[in-house]
Amino acid sequence: MPFFTTGGGHRRVWAKDLVAFMREHNMPVPAELASLTKLLFLIVDDEEQNRKVITRVLRSSYPDAGIEEAVDGYEAGHKIHTLLPTLVLLDMQLPGVNGIKICETMRGDPGLRNIKILAITGYDIEESRTRILEAGADDFLGKPFTIQALTEKVVNLLALKA
Repeated sequence: MPFFTTGGGHRRVWAKDLVAFMREHNMPVPAELASLTKLLFLIVDDEEQNRKVITRVLRSSYPDAGIEEAVDGYEAGHKIHTLLPTLVLLDMQLPGVNGIKICETMRGDPGLRNIKILAITGYDIEESRTRILEAGADDFLGKPFTIQALTEKVVNLLALKA
């Protein structure tokens, strides 16, 4: 677990890192810590209409959650590192850095590897599924998708996170 040392030589950890550690090891998270770690979604898609639909679905199911957006792979990388979202809903066909590379990068970074990834694509769905899951996505959703399918995938991934 990452830590820092105070001037007096004491070790300290950030609340978000402690909560991630506790969840990863199936430990109960005290309410005062849980409130510091708000549910946060990052929607990464270059098509505005797709971002709007996903935002609407997430907002209706998780009204208190934070929702951020990114339109390309570079912006996604920056926001993933800065925000440390709970779940990334990631379009695979992005300008700049594609979704496969983002998945591989996240899984190779100890600080990001526990963030859940829902990969979304409409290209060669069956062929893409294997490649995307091998790259590190936790689940896969083909386009076009139903609101029910999106909701089920998000619920399942968040259950794994808890």
